[in-house]
Amino acid sequence: MDFQARLAALTQLLRPWAPLWSRSILQGWPESGAAWPEDWLAHARSLDEAGERQLDHGVLVGAPPPSLVSLLGTLQELTALPWHEGVHALTVSETQGLSAKKTHELERVLALLAPRTRFIHQAVDIGGGVGHLARLCARTFGWTFHSIDRDGALQDKGQRWLTKSRSSGAGTLSFIQASVEDGLQPRIDPLFSGGDRATIGLHTCGPLALTQIRKSQGAGFVLNVGCCYDKLEAPRDFPVSRFGGAHPLPFTAHALALTTRGRHHKTDVEFARMKQVYAWRFAFHLLSRQRFPELGFVRAGDAPRALYAGRFAAYARDRLERLGLEPGMTDSALEAFEVSVRAETRNLLLCHLLRDRFARALEVVLLLDRAILLEELGFQVELLQLFDPRLSPRNLALVASRGA
Repeated sequence: MDFQARLAALTQLLRPWAPLWSRSILQGWPESGAAWPEDWLAHARSLDEAGERQLDHGVLVGAPPPSLVSLLGTLQELTALPWHEGVHALTVSETQGLSAKKTHELERVLALLAPRTRFIHQAVDIGGGVGHLARLCARTFGWTFHSIDRDGALQDKGQRWLTKSRSSGAGTLSFIQASVEDGLQPRIDPLFSGGDRATIGLHTCGPLALTQIRKSQGAGFVLNVGCCYDKLEAPRDFPVSRFGGAHPLPFTAHALALTTRGRHHKTDVEFARMKQVYAWRFAFHLLSRQRFPELGFVRAGDAPRALYAGRFAAYARDRLERLGLEPGMTDSALEAFEVSVRAETRNLLLCHLLRDRFARALEVVLLLDRAILLEELGFQVELLQLFDPRLSPRNLALVASRGA
């Protein structure tokens, strides 16, 4: 793949729409709603429940505006990435204690590593936890493996697991309690350098992915799956490549948070739950704005799931009490208020469904920039879809190698 051409095309497409994806709809309401093309909103308002579900999947039904059709079609084309299809099936004993998600991920990581790492003899896993990946790689490939994590309790558990399951002939595995950080770390830095060394980071949180890349400049192989992009900071963490610096986008904290929203194909139950959560949150925002305008944007915070399933009055009272606010309204008045703003809360929902169409594209932009950085460092790079997004939504893997 020509990462530079793909990044240039995506940034050129996304830049004119920055007012839609770079700011919070809720915090900027109603001005944020006015920024959306009226024909897009009119089409969204015409959708029934099934149509809303399709829009949440990125599928347009009915007679959508040509500009929306063109945008979503081009976004889909530019965010299409190849799949790694292989699976290294694990035995029952190897999957003991693993969740379905973890098993799914490990089987695909092992299959990806096998043909690409024949020249590797040592590896380091960042945020290795109890060491499931390290243990399986040491056993499967015979590597000397170092699992790094700052949580000593997890590593103690992993060491006990290893002692019970150790088999003769397996590669060696050691646990190192440490945080992987930018800057010199004489204790662990040598583990990241050497043509026969691999560095692996699965779901490295926020800027930790970039730390791994920087420390791995002298490694023979790098595998990284990022996550928690909302913990990044722009412009510190984007762009990071020289080419990306010539094709910037106005990433804000709200835009970075949007990149984590690319949850694929919600079930009917998940979609209905999302709509209910949004309905109560949006109505509460409109209530707080009406009753307490001097406070500006009031963060409702996450409420217990049972409150979203109940009546609005119970949800609103719980949130108001948590915030130390008294609206001077009866439960009946709170219920009546929610009914009175349903048209507006639906408009908020539809704006969110439309804005979510940018989430995957923004995530891909971040990863294309990282892929180009790795190329600038001399690696041969792949950007692949590795996990089923229904199980593991952050499913994009950067694979970089200097060859044998």
